[in-house]
Amino acid sequence: MLAFIVNQFPRQVDAYFLRELLGLLESGLDFQIYSLLSPPKGWKVHADAKPLLERVVYPPAPGELARHALGSTAAHPAKVTRMLARIAWGHRSMPNALAKSLAIVPQSLAFARDMQARGVHHMHANWATYPATAAMLISELTGIPYSFSGHATDIFVHHAMLREKIDGARFVVTCTRFNRGYLADIAPERADRIRTVYHGVDLPRFAQNGTPRVPNRILTVGTLRACKGIDDLIRAVGILRDRGVEAELEIVGDGEERATLEELIRTLHLESKVILTGYLPQEEVIPAYHRAAVVALPAHHEDHFGIPNILIEGLAAGTPVVCTELPSLHELIEHGQSGLFVPERDPQALADALQRLLADPGEAARMAAEGRRRVAESFDMKQTVAQLAQTLRTGGLAGAP
Repeated sequence: MLAFIVNQFPRQVDAYFLRELLGLLESGLDFQIYSLLSPPKGWKVHADAKPLLERVVYPPAPGELARHALGSTAAHPAKVTRMLARIAWGHRSMPNALAKSLAIVPQSLAFARDMQARGVHHMHANWATYPATAAMLISELTGIPYSFSGHATDIFVHHAMLREKIDGARFVVTCTRFNRGYLADIAPERADRIRTVYHGVDLPRFAQNGTPRVPNRILTVGTLRACKGIDDLIRAVGILRDRGVEAELEIVGDGEERATLEELIRTLHLESKVILTGYLPQEEVIPAYHRAAVVALPAHHEDHFGIPNILIEGLAAGTPVVCTELPSLHELIEHGQSGLFVPERDPQALADALQRLLADPGEAARMAAEGRRRVAESFDMKQTVAQLAQTLRTGGLAGAP
């Protein structure tokens, strides 16, 4: 049996991972999901996630968790002490990450016992941060081999112990060729064990189903964080209004920046032009893609990595995209052919690109068609899940990087 270790399941922002799990289940892979955190009460769950809930193992209640931790430490004092020392040393310059890493040790010790009881033969951590730390600790205790997926800030920003995790892993999966090159530079002698598997999309599900386009609708989707550049997008809508261009913006998502964005909307008097929907489940996001005339993501380079799923999903839905030129995006988008790149933190240039597509539906449709062709070629979930399933089954020993 395979074990997936995750920060939290289900989680609203990990729609791509949910798609992968469902695809792996359909391929015949047997697995348990170990969630380091329990979801809070009232958590909205994707309808698609419900069939997987019976496969999720959550941490025990606090009292039982403490007993597990004490029992495991008593049974393996040298191993636990050695691993705690490694974690402390590896996070010595990152006190916040150190505190969080130490906080997941009791869960890891409890999961180690559960995995042994279930006969788990391999662990795969989704994210190179705390899930991979848990996998490394569990492997130290039990001898169960592990692998992990590294995606974005977990390898580029919060990269404590990354080299050690790569060295200890049977293989590593990442979601772009750019990421693979970066990880291979960190551990050149492990380069042959680092695999690129794109985050795929269910093309038939995202195909246009007759939902009418709203000709002036701009859409962005994601967690409301400063790195998304949504404030620049709101300012761009204000610029379009001042130019006399009819445009409205739908923002799907929630997060720490919501109050700040709402204040900006009021300051620019854009209440009638900008819609903040809050979080929507995947089944409601897809029609939003279909309604939109343009999908936009003016993300900041220093805090955004990989290929954002909003761009893959937008093109899969047949909607043209405007975005900043993030390092991995050339694997999906060619400027002027399958989308438009704009400079980051430049609302004027963003407004120019949006106006170009809104004013020329023919060009917008051509770019959207080419973008969907590229998604079908490299990001079809049937292909990407088959790649991931093969990698997990063979321990990373088969297939090209």
